[in-house]
Amino acid sequence: MNSSLVGNQSGRPFCLLAISYLETINFCLLEVVIIVFLMVLIISGNIIVIFVFHCAPLLTHHTPGYFIQTMAYADLLVGVSCLVPSLSLLHYPIVLSESLVCQIFGYVVSVLKSVSMASLACISIDRYIAITKPLTYNTLVTPWRLRICILTIWLYSCLVFLPSFHWGKPGYHGDVFQWCANSWNTDPYFTLFIVVMLYAPAAFIVCFTYFNIFRICQQHTKEINERRVRFSSQEGEAGEAQPCPDKRYAMVLFRITSVFYILWLPYIIYFLLESSNVYSNRVASFLTTWLAISNSFCNCVIYSLSNSVFQKGLKRLSGAICASCARQRVAKDSSTSRSKRSSNGCHV
Repeated sequence: MNSSLVGNQSGRPFCLLAISYLETINFCLLEVVIIVFLMVLIISGNIIVIFVFHCAPLLTHHTPGYFIQTMAYADLLVGVSCLVPSLSLLHYPIVLSESLVCQIFGYVVSVLKSVSMASLACISIDRYIAITKPLTYNTLVTPWRLRICILTIWLYSCLVFLPSFHWGKPGYHGDVFQWCANSWNTDPYFTLFIVVMLYAPAAFIVCFTYFNIFRICQQHTKEINERRVRFSSQEGEAGEAQPCPDKRYAMVLFRITSVFYILWLPYIIYFLLESSNVYSNRVASFLTTWLAISNSFCNCVIYSLSNSVFQKGLKRLSGAICASCARQRVAKDSSTSRSKRSSNGCHV
């Protein structure tokens, strides 16, 4: 199945991107650069998101904030887990066997991305309930139920990919390891199991909810504008079109969801082709995998650029950091000036 992913030959390091091998070094340069670059972006971006959520109480008052934080923690763990393939490509000695490290890494990354996918589906359901049942929303969606839902997401994601240790590769995340590329094959039945249990339901929920959300928002906008036209005609003033209040926030979440599926679509397509023995290529394996993983950083960018409350929280955090640095600088300067004065007094 993975015959195209040939391993170590003539003492050369196992590199998925053949163009990255140089005669003067003994590790995969291009793979390491790509993975380390993504790792730094993912970790730094999600740490900022987590800090901003803690510094901006208004963000936590929104129900999607719970799921956004869940995604941020999951994406942060994805970035931390990228240390494993980085050390492997650099030929850093690892205590455990390569096969076990490969399986654990593939399982962990699959679980974390499943958490993100399920969180996006829950966000779309939450927005659908908020628009279709606004009067009973606060009684239906409570903090206790949200915590139960988040716990269920983590448990379900762990259980769905648990058979991968015996059934087959849950994807090709670990193909930076030679054992993963040559010995751990994808199983078509396990692929079908993942599609039925995770990919298909999540995609269907997202498409159904957002389609109805925008349809309802469009209908509400039309009704509001018609009422404003009638009222303004009676008052003799020109009425302005007013958008649906929930549509702007729904658009932010829709952008995050759209980018998620756009970046993961090549991964899913290649996963299906490889599992069915139709197509297998080591360059496509590496690029589509890490393109999908890069979504862990894109969530931070989209949310920070689209949400005004998040932007205020980010400004508040940066202002607090700058103020703290300024206070430390002033204290350091004052202590330095006092030490100079005392030293001058000793010489008199």
